[in-house]
Amino acid sequence: MKQRLLTIALMCAMFHTSRAQIYGYDSWAELPTMSVYDQGMMNMHLRALSQMAARQEAIEAKKSELYQFYCEMALDALQDKEWRNAIRYVDKALETGHYCGELYYMRGYANEQLGYIKDAKTDYKHGKKCGSSESVDALNRLERSERNSSNKVYFSK
Repeated sequence: MKQRLLTIALMCAMFHTSRAQIYGYDSWAELPTMSVYDQGMMNMHLRALSQMAARQEAIEAKKSELYQFYCEMALDALQDKEWRNAIRYVDKALETGHYCGELYYMRGYANEQLGYIKDAKTDYKHGKKCGSSESVDALNRLERSERNSSNKVYFSK
């Protein structure tokens, strides 16, 4: 019996508490309630959101700067025929989250020059998916050269 009365009292208290929160401005609800949408809380929440947005914009701006830097470094490395450095810079540029078909083309070209044909084809395929016409041409060129090399007959002495 005690347990039943305690349960009923608890249920009544929960009912009145929730009614007080839902109908906080009604005259019958005398229970003190604090609204989540209190002016001070709302201002604090808005300030926190605006600070987070400002930080996110700063991070995106920094990523964009890094992306431009690594793209320029990769182009310089390709022009200087430093294939391994070009691959490293392209990898760093892709880590910034800016995906570009030309980057995959550059990395594929560097891999091709190093003799890593399988990696080059993979990069060219990624570049093709991103819309790089150079990657499409390079992929077609690689496939043609593979077909031509498989048609050759080699004679041994």
